[in-house]
Amino acid sequence: MHRNPSRTGRRIILISAMAIITVFGQGFFLSALAQSAGAIVGQLSAERAAKTLAIEDPAGVKPMDAFYASLARTALKQPGAITRVAHYGASIIEMDLISGPMRRLLQKKWGDSGHGFVHVSRPQPWYKPFDLIHKPSASWIAFALYEKSADRRFGYGGTVSLAFKPNAKSKIGTLKRGHLGTKVSRFEILFPMEPAGGLLELKMDGKKLGAVNTVSSSPEDAWAQIRVPDGRHLLELNAKTKNIRAYGVILERDEPGVVYDSLGVNGIGIAAYQNVDKNCWIGQLRHRNPNLVILGFGTNEARFNTDSMQFKQNILGVISTVRRALPGVSILLLGPVDTATKKGFKLVSQPLLPKIVAGQREAAAQAKVAYWCMFEAMGGPGTAAKWYAAKPRLTAGDLIHPTPKGGEVLAGLFYNALMQGFAEYLEENGLPKGPPPTGPADPLRKVEIQ
Repeated sequence: MHRNPSRTGRRIILISAMAIITVFGQGFFLSALAQSAGAIVGQLSAERAAKTLAIEDPAGVKPMDAFYASLARTALKQPGAITRVAHYGASIIEMDLISGPMRRLLQKKWGDSGHGFVHVSRPQPWYKPFDLIHKPSASWIAFALYEKSADRRFGYGGTVSLAFKPNAKSKIGTLKRGHLGTKVSRFEILFPMEPAGGLLELKMDGKKLGAVNTVSSSPEDAWAQIRVPDGRHLLELNAKTKNIRAYGVILERDEPGVVYDSLGVNGIGIAAYQNVDKNCWIGQLRHRNPNLVILGFGTNEARFNTDSMQFKQNILGVISTVRRALPGVSILLLGPVDTATKKGFKLVSQPLLPKIVAGQREAAAQAKVAYWCMFEAMGGPGTAAKWYAAKPRLTAGDLIHPTPKGGEVLAGLFYNALMQGFAEYLEENGLPKGPPPTGPADPLRKVEIQ
């Protein structure tokens, strides 16, 4: 068989050229990745310049890497790259005092992908999420996981809202103006289906959409989705009959960015999540599929003289449940804020706080999760008294909660610690390779709007 010399030569030249292009193309691609990683690190220069207590890795296993990899994809504005944070805690988080400023800082830096989760009703009068329209009628009431009830299904956020009168309405939507919270692409409604359910009528921007039927012969959890053009929108829920229940509503956008779910419940400690319907909570976590779960407890445990060993066991139990729901998720234990009590004419820190912090560190090391001590970052013992005396005040008159300004200070410290850890991840690992990992199968039933 004879070959055409000219054809063979051209083939060799073509193969050689392709090899050269491949080599230089890969080099260019890797260079571009390096430059992109460097550019992201450059954006973090201000945060790195601030002297902030670092996030701890007690077991040396890099537990925050999954979160940082997701945030890197978000920073690169990859399609669909939404980084979700689930922040659990007590009243400080329920009031959005730390989670609200954190949401603002992360979204200003990396993009606004929507407000995230919100309760249908107000668990407490002070429940007023930042950067959101939230107007539930008094015909909705909330039951939280501290309630003594046989049904322990409290959903994703630790509460369930009940329509105790027919035509219970709740309006949830975006702000009319501002830099954040003004756009949404989709609403998700989370609710239990049960024999006592009924029709949940829906309006969007004042126009009727239809209804969701929450009736089922046996209890199960479900969700319904409403897609809208990206922009300002107002959803109205109307429970046509009493006893209809709902867990909450999620607002998100299709744009790359961050969503920060504030999941606080007034007056609780971490032990409350040992006493929920774990199948329900696991299902809700899998549906939501956050990239970082923050467990921010300890303040109430210090006030109520909780046994430190039992506190540690409760932490380990809750971490185990979260990992059952979300294998591989980044988990961070968040230390308590400093609180004060009166001792004569002096204000002194709650004496149990150091033991609470020690128990958290031990649990973090044993469970191999991240830890950040807000108590130490804000200044340690005596800080609450100093913050109460400051002008403007940073600790409120109850000597427990930060003021809104104090919440901004705490959020700034926490945000800087997160971003410093993010920069270190990028410098050590570069940008994540390949597509993001697939999440767990969604066990919730999707219900169509009728």
